[in-house]
Amino acid sequence: MAQDWSRSVKVAKRELLLRAAREEFAELGLEGATMRGIALRAGCSTGAIYPLFESKEAIYADMLQHSLSALDAHVAGSVQSVQGAQAQVAAGCEAFLGYYLENRFEVNLGLYAFRGVKRQGVGKALDDALNRALARVLERIAQPLSEMQGRAVADVRPWVALLFSQMIGALVLQMAGRLKFLDTDARMLLGLMLSQLGVASPSPREKPGRNEARKTTSKSKPQK
Repeated sequence: MAQDWSRSVKVAKRELLLRAAREEFAELGLEGATMRGIALRAGCSTGAIYPLFESKEAIYADMLQHSLSALDAHVAGSVQSVQGAQAQVAAGCEAFLGYYLENRFEVNLGLYAFRGVKRQGVGKALDDALNRALARVLERIAQPLSEMQGRAVADVRPWVALLFSQMIGALVLQMAGRLKFLDTDARMLLGLMLSQLGVASPSPREKPGRNEARKTTSKSKPQK
């Protein structure tokens, strides 16, 4: 009983620290964040953090690892829910994009971009582990793509890297509001990317109200 209580307290403290760290990283980025700042936001002493996390980099890596695990589960579920390699490629890509459109904090988390995009990391060992976690997600797209094209997985990985870079670029542009004036969005661009690979995807939907506006305009034209 006492052991269960101790474990529950530890889990609660950990969640409190992670919420505080989320605020600290969102405001100051990894570079500007401090253990003291996280402690202040959590309402505890800096010393109370160290039994759980040895550094701010360890906290950041833990948050990113959980993010990638959730992404992997989401993509895996979508891929497994459909039949056929082509449908699985489309489902995997759409799940990847959709996850980040719904969790925009995690886009910045993954890019270390809270204070501008720059090359950053959390130490070689943690970076390597995080890269492997991301690779597992992308492999869920590479596997059906290789089956669809009848090529080795290693041969299609550059195409998956291209899809990945294009999806991230589209996400960043949409978050920055730079796609609206081009009359497009990240999902529409994904459909175009997939079509280049010969992958069928749902046709890009027109913006709400556009068809209705056309109908109204058509009805309002004077009859000759």
